[in-house]
Amino acid sequence: MSEHQSALEQHLEHGLSGTPTLKAAEQHHYLGTFRERVWLTISVAQLTDDWASVFERVITASAERVVFFNGNLPDEVLRPYLRLAAQHQINFTIKTGPEFTTTAASLAIVIAAKTTINEPVVDIAQRFTPTPATPAPTKQPWWQRLFHFGKEG
Repeated sequence: MSEHQSALEQHLEHGLSGTPTLKAAEQHHYLGTFRERVWLTISVAQLTDDWASVFERVITASAERVVFFNGNLPDEVLRPYLRLAAQHQINFTIKTGPEFTTTAASLAIVIAAKTTINEPVVDIAQRFTPTPATPAPTKQPWWQRLFHFGKEG
């Protein structure tokens, strides 16, 4: 009888305070998923850069990917990424709630797998460093080009 009472008490406790979650802080940081399932993350601060082409490449690389968006961010910030996910028919979830913050270090977008993958580096800027632009050749004045000044030979 005492086992039944403890099960009943446990059931009542879950009803009042909700089911306990495993690694709640980690799930809040990764927009509702576990770190070991994450392929790639884009922080709120990183949304100032255009990562849309990388985002598109990553979400289309596997049908097993799902995307989580921080729904507490303004629509115009997430719109290009939402369009790409919808265009490629990628499952996505928009997460809202007080636990999903919008500070610069908070995550805006999380691309995850449905199972454990343990990707070692998930930050987009660390995995996909933009290649530095090659400097344009300096144009010589017309008279130097005409008389080949400044060239060795």
